[in-house]
Amino acid sequence: MDLEKLLEVIQAQRHDFLNHLQVISGFLQLNKPERIREYIELVTADMSVMSQTSRFKIPELTAVLLVSFNEAAKYQAEMKLTVNSNLGGCTVPGPVVGRALESVIDSFLANLCSSVSCTKIFKVGLSENGTGYTICLSSPAFFIEDPVLLKKDLEPVKEVLNKYSGELRTSLLRDRIKIFLDLPGKQGKWADYWLTGSCQSKAL
Repeated sequence: MDLEKLLEVIQAQRHDFLNHLQVISGFLQLNKPERIREYIELVTADMSVMSQTSRFKIPELTAVLLVSFNEAAKYQAEMKLTVNSNLGGCTVPGPVVGRALESVIDSFLANLCSSVSCTKIFKVGLSENGTGYTICLSSPAFFIEDPVLLKKDLEPVKEVLNKYSGELRTSLLRDRIKIFLDLPGKQGKWADYWLTGSCQSKAL
């Protein structure tokens, strides 16, 4: 994790907070309470998206996603986050998960097509299944300048994850590109033991 990028996030949040106060103060001076209510609702919605990053049991993942929101804006892109798991049982070390996702998002942003003038919205979803966890980045394929080059850029991530029984997959289906990070979790009869530190689970 690049600490300078994390500091940029903190500075940006401070700037946004001061800007919100100035906007609300302006509406107060203009005696427009309805506009204040609408603005607060808008800010609250934005904050609720960012707050999803605090749900993870992997702090490195939280840091990477916070930075990614900020980095995406530099590329005229917007990241939509969907969180359906806190990855609490992931067996891949936190720093490895963080670096893997950071590399995927950085490679994706670096390969964005400069000729596309609209805001490039991409999705990052985190979920779990019967064997572990999946982090999926998806976007319209035309956002990417060269999918083959992007896949090549992701090879180092794939090699690292393989060392921890993880996997990186890419797919191009119906004009949509998807990048999957499959991460193993503590499963089966040992799940309760690992998650609670106790041998008293019924599964045993």
